[in-house]
Amino acid sequence: MSKNLRLLLLCGLAAFSVQKSMAQTPEVTTDTRYARGATMAFGRIKGNPKVNGGSAISKRGFCLSEKPEPTVDDIVSTKTLTNSGTIYYFEDLKPGTMYYMRAYATNKDGVTGYGDVIKFSTIPMGAITYNYNNGGSADQNKRINDALTQACEIFCNLTSIKKHFSVGYGSGTPTADCNYNDNPWMNVGPNASYQRTGTIMHEMQHGLGVIPYSTEWSGDILRSGNGTGEWLGDRVSAFLDFWDNTTGSRLKGDTQHMWPYGINGAQEDNGSLALYYGNAMIGQALGEDGLQHTYSTFADPYYSLIQEDDIKYYIKNESEDRGLYSSFLKPNANGALKWVSMSADEAAANDSAAWYITFTPDNQYYQFRNAATGQYMTYSSGVKMAAKTKLSANEDWHLMKGRVDVSGQRGYWIIHPEASWQPKCLQANASGNTGQATFNLANSAESQRWLIMTMDETKAAEEKAVEQMKKSVEKTIEQLKGLAAVPHKELVEGTDNTIQTAIAEIESQAATTTSTTVLTALVEQAKNAAINFLKNAEVTDEAQPFDLTFMLVNPTLDSNTDGWSVAATVTYGCAEFYEKNFDFNQTVKGLPAGQYAFCANAFQRPGSKDKAASVAVNAQIYAGNKNSKLAHITADAQTKKVGKGNEVSYSGKYAPDNMQAASAYFAKGYYENKVTNEVANDNGSLKVGIKCSGMNSGYWAIFDNFRLYFYGGKGTGEVTAIQTLHQSPSTLQPAIYDLQGRKVKKPTKGLYIVDGKKVLIK
Repeated sequence: MSKNLRLLLLCGLAAFSVQKSMAQTPEVTTDTRYARGATMAFGRIKGNPKVNGGSAISKRGFCLSEKPEPTVDDIVSTKTLTNSGTIYYFEDLKPGTMYYMRAYATNKDGVTGYGDVIKFSTIPMGAITYNYNNGGSADQNKRINDALTQACEIFCNLTSIKKHFSVGYGSGTPTADCNYNDNPWMNVGPNASYQRTGTIMHEMQHGLGVIPYSTEWSGDILRSGNGTGEWLGDRVSAFLDFWDNTTGSRLKGDTQHMWPYGINGAQEDNGSLALYYGNAMIGQALGEDGLQHTYSTFADPYYSLIQEDDIKYYIKNESEDRGLYSSFLKPNANGALKWVSMSADEAAANDSAAWYITFTPDNQYYQFRNAATGQYMTYSSGVKMAAKTKLSANEDWHLMKGRVDVSGQRGYWIIHPEASWQPKCLQANASGNTGQATFNLANSAESQRWLIMTMDETKAAEEKAVEQMKKSVEKTIEQLKGLAAVPHKELVEGTDNTIQTAIAEIESQAATTTSTTVLTALVEQAKNAAINFLKNAEVTDEAQPFDLTFMLVNPTLDSNTDGWSVAATVTYGCAEFYEKNFDFNQTVKGLPAGQYAFCANAFQRPGSKDKAASVAVNAQIYAGNKNSKLAHITADAQTKKVGKGNEVSYSGKYAPDNMQAASAYFAKGYYENKVTNEVANDNGSLKVGIKCSGMNSGYWAIFDNFRLYFYGGKGTGEVTAIQTLHQSPSTLQPAIYDLQGRKVKKPTKGLYIVDGKKVLIK
């Protein structure tokens, strides 16, 4: 055999050996979802490991290390809980420490395969403590002390919450109770079934803010139904998705209970660790979402931005009006922070727009260092840049993740840590400036949230933004064309030519540009063209007004109530309030002077089903200072069922009895509501919405499909400045409408809308 042939044979055998080894390595997939506490971490394996031609799997579990590539030679756990599948967990970890973990599987030949790595930080150790007055019998005191001890241990190991509970035995307490205070008091009664760990944990949650007043648990930002429905925070939902091995989770509750894992009675306490751990970690996640655990502390900080110390990051404000598509955050020569117009390529070539971001696990805060100057973002009576050789608490920043997707990213509040429910945070102001602002937890606080991205993410977001903005321009052009097509008359000669010229110019530029700056300007140009047209036009057919619904934020309520003043329960594309007073509104700005109609499909059921037909109604649809009673549930009752959801009979006619049925009735155009008003001056505003006070037991209000229509004409703001006609009603040829928008065939004396104008018929 020749030398070359032997060499080729050896190489072939080596290659075959490598391929065989690779084929025999088990394939295991780490579920990217996880949970962690102060001393514990939890993970799942996605699916079953594959043998890949090797021997059967003999071991599986998770390995963990403080180094980026953990192996089975590091910390390993095969401990499991069963909860909608298998959960692997670690105990006795170091609090406030950065860790890496991944799933592994080993076959009988000893070959191990690994899944993807999860980087996470344990949180600082909680300090939930208690003192108990031992006021019961010996057996009672033992049960209560044992339950208190276990509950405190679980909370300490799984949360960073610090609170002391004073506990007393209450012979007259039927079950147990607890108040909300910086030093809460808990009573435990003589019922043995409530002297258990689950009961204690439930009561501790009251002391941590799950209460019917004061905190965000009963607020209108993080709860749907104005404090009575689902919890809207992402941290709780992410935990439930992992813990229950599902997707799209929402924690539900009433004013002082939550489910799942609320342990809302002895019947729910099965004694399992999965239940107890779930309750505690929901408590931590509630705090990370913004629930106030004490009167003197803000939301719990956490490792929200998964960063690397040596990677450059780029920061953009979330608001379109503050440079979302066109600007980056950078310091000027005086150390002031500005949002400055530049493209992604320009930012990549300018280190003053780049930031190094570090994280301190001990306190869960971040630090920002500018790549060009080396200075740190600091807080000293405001946010600015400063040279630092030794960092202090002034350079610590709490990054709280937002709940709104923006170009495939989530923004962050950059918050100065304070012992306050309303700390200061970095805000983008007008004209490229920034400043400190009082923290606002609402989704609408876009100018307070910042996208933090690598350059690759920035360029990808910019490409996506160009695509989205082109669609936005196209949509705006269609809106312009729609306005121009409405039957109207010019109030100023040349109005029609002006809008057609604007449409052609915007279409031409949008077809060729890939610049976010140009596209942003085109959207603004289109908006201005629409407003200028509306200022100088008036409808000629009352039945075909200008449709300005596009100026409303989230008018169809498909999945949430973003853009409106308070959260409501949203299902089947409808929003509802039940037994809860509310004022659901938004203010539309930049409106031309003239007459408007605000419409919605909506009804109210003023009490329980058996009393609703005879009870007075309170809910109103309103526009500015004008209002109209919301339709009664019986107003559009039908002789035949619509056939979706639950329907109930009122005197032989059918009406909706749940949200699905209401949605079906609305889809058919039933329960139409309308209120009219006028805006007196150009560039005016109009507050529109639905509100109700005095929602007693069983009171239900539900709505969808908001619309805003404009009829043109210069607004007066006064009902006294109206045209007076001296003809008899029979001589009026145009269609006549009352002030509620209803067509009138034989008007009597009074105030009406005729040909788009208010008319007093004498």
